[in-house]
Amino acid sequence: MVADLALPCEKVFDIGTDHCYLPVYLVQKGICKTAVATDIKEGPVRIAKRNVRLFGMEKHIDVFVADGISHVGDGCCVIIAGMGADVIVDILKKDMDSAKSCEWLILQCQSKTERLRAFLWDNGFAIEEEALINDRDKIYNAFRASYTGINQPYTEIDTIASEILAKRHHPLLPGYVSGYIKKLDDMIAGYREAGRDFTEEIKLKRALEELL
Repeated sequence: MVADLALPCEKVFDIGTDHCYLPVYLVQKGICKTAVATDIKEGPVRIAKRNVRLFGMEKHIDVFVADGISHVGDGCCVIIAGMGADVIVDILKKDMDSAKSCEWLILQCQSKTERLRAFLWDNGFAIEEEALINDRDKIYNAFRASYTGINQPYTEIDTIASEILAKRHHPLLPGYVSGYIKKLDDMIAGYREAGRDFTEEIKLKRALEELL
């Protein structure tokens, strides 16, 4: 899913690379000419270096320990995948100038995708393409974004249900939306038991149900 969003580029930075399989694939397929794979821990970097040697990619992929995206050069491309939205937002906020200078960013979070979408729109990034994948009965969302300087207006529904995927009638979108409705049901049940107001949650649930 993440690789499918990548556009041809000179160099891609894979942040939090883990095993470095994604940079290896992108370089092997000729999508990216070179890659830099980083992680904040020595263990994953050691594994990544081993895999780079295994695939004979030493001349094309650099691997080292690094935190965030401060080492990313202007006009480069960045992938941050497999983290929570809060972590990704923190990485981008810490080095906004680097994020804004990227040709494109591919972001895939494990949770709170709506928070990441809102952050991007609030800070002048446009979401250009999106994808969904079903992995072990859980549906994950990923998107490619770039900085335009234009803060896009949006509703809460927009942050949850992608307009791009809705227009395309993506087959996994109903399941993705249904998963969010299930979270709302659990929240409403908790609020009801605690005697709290859940009017807004009911409104949001009904709006999402109209998309199914």
